[in-house]
Amino acid sequence: MLRVFRQAGPGLLAAAVLVASAQVVLAAPADGVTAGVSYYVDASQGDDNASGVDSTHAWRSLARVNRATFHPGDQILLRAGGRWSGQLWPKGSGASGAPVTIDRYGDGANPRIDGGGLVDDTVRLSDQEFWTVRHLEVTNQAPATGTPGANLKDLRGIHVTGDNGRQLHGFVVDGVNVHDVTGEVNWIGGSTSDDASGIHFKTGWDRSKRTGGIVFDTTVANVGAPTATPTVLDDVTIQNSVIVNTSFAGISIKQYTGDGPGAVATGWGTRTSPTDARFTPHNNVVIRGNYISQAGTAYGCNGVYVTDVRHAVVEHNVIYRAGTSGIETYFADDVTIQSNEVAETTQKAKGADSNGIDADKGTTKVVVQYNWSHGNGDGILLCQFSFGDVVLRYNAIAGNTRYQVYLHSDKAARAKVHNNTIYDDRSKYAIYGYGTSLTSSYDITDNIIYSKVAGASLTTSSTVRYDNNLYGGASLPVPSGDTHAVRADPQFTGSPDWTVGTPDAGPRLTGAYGLRVRSGSPAINRGVAISDNGGRDYAGTPLYNGKPDIGAFEVG
Repeated sequence: MLRVFRQAGPGLLAAAVLVASAQVVLAAPADGVTAGVSYYVDASQGDDNASGVDSTHAWRSLARVNRATFHPGDQILLRAGGRWSGQLWPKGSGASGAPVTIDRYGDGANPRIDGGGLVDDTVRLSDQEFWTVRHLEVTNQAPATGTPGANLKDLRGIHVTGDNGRQLHGFVVDGVNVHDVTGEVNWIGGSTSDDASGIHFKTGWDRSKRTGGIVFDTTVANVGAPTATPTVLDDVTIQNSVIVNTSFAGISIKQYTGDGPGAVATGWGTRTSPTDARFTPHNNVVIRGNYISQAGTAYGCNGVYVTDVRHAVVEHNVIYRAGTSGIETYFADDVTIQSNEVAETTQKAKGADSNGIDADKGTTKVVVQYNWSHGNGDGILLCQFSFGDVVLRYNAIAGNTRYQVYLHSDKAARAKVHNNTIYDDRSKYAIYGYGTSLTSSYDITDNIIYSKVAGASLTTSSTVRYDNNLYGGASLPVPSGDTHAVRADPQFTGSPDWTVGTPDAGPRLTGAYGLRVRSGSPAINRGVAISDNGGRDYAGTPLYNGKPDIGAFEVG
């Protein structure tokens, strides 16, 4: 049972259980499918010569479904407990308010479709729109060969794509279980001398990072003669799903740009400036209420890879033991990342990073708020090279092994880092940056920065402006530029709880509640008011209660 997790009063997460029921609709059968018809598929009792329009006359095979063209309001209902091998690729499109829906019927486990590593995509939609996919179990695992990485291929679980030069609207993926997808790992840059079985470097933008559990991307039919206009996805929701052990990513969103061999460059998927006229991102993407774990694969890198988007929200997800990055944005505009738990990200597949959340290259209007980032290599990475802007506010960042906050942007990037609680118990650096990463602008205000590590330090520079922060713990130095600094014990109510959320319960944001402060804390009423502050603190308490407090929690 999968749930979508929403705020229900200060600091509480309420679970709204979504239950889908199939409505039986009887109609005359036809290959030219009548609008509003429900079609039934039964792997053990069905017959491809039957009408398919009720459960006693169900079709049997995916091949039969794939031959049909579906219309607005139609349903494709797979019998619960059924198992199929191969690819599901039904044809046709729905309409606004009347999508084509893939779902289950009957009692039992979600119907399972197994690509077996023999098809690129276990579930595929191409140049189609207005589709809803619910309650499937999907896998695409090539058999192991005995050589690590040798079974990694160009594989995906659910793949929505297109190349017709149109806008494609209206996609919902809801309540699916995607697991064990052995996709290859392709990195954008690096050196090919580091290649290994299933791992490839310097592949460029278009070939990189487009394998995994759920992939939404667009391309062109002929790289040497691309369409005049790009294919753009609009209104995409991926929610309430469990995605486990899928390489490269759990969820990946990408746009084509034309940088492969023999390709004519379009520039649609890359971004050279905030006003780049060629940049043509996908629009209105929501990724919420999902549980993503890469704990069981050495090749599961990103949890969520959100690129080439405008107007996106990533919220209420659990991202556990990803490699490289739990949640990464790249070439994106107007993205909010909120109320996620990202835990224990580690380096995998020769990747360079191991961060919880990353605002990366060419990203603007990014807001990172109310997240619980713990036990990663870096808690938060700000890596907006060339240009970008980000607000990092009201997050709890704790127990990360390398840097709690890593300042790694350059040139024209700027970041506002305020009202976070940063708890360091295992790193020499609470906030770290170096070299050209310090040519960008960072304003660090009203944060609790606490370290239990003797000799821990903070990076200082003329471009890193500390103001009105509380510094506590084992002799953490106060930056000389912070003339309003508070040097004191913040008086936490307890310690962080490192227990990670589950598929049923969702993100365990209360794990950070030990970092709230007691009523006599020197953090109370010592902050400076910040306009456009999001309106609430980490726990949902409205801002402000009297004078502002320092840190992620406003004392009520």
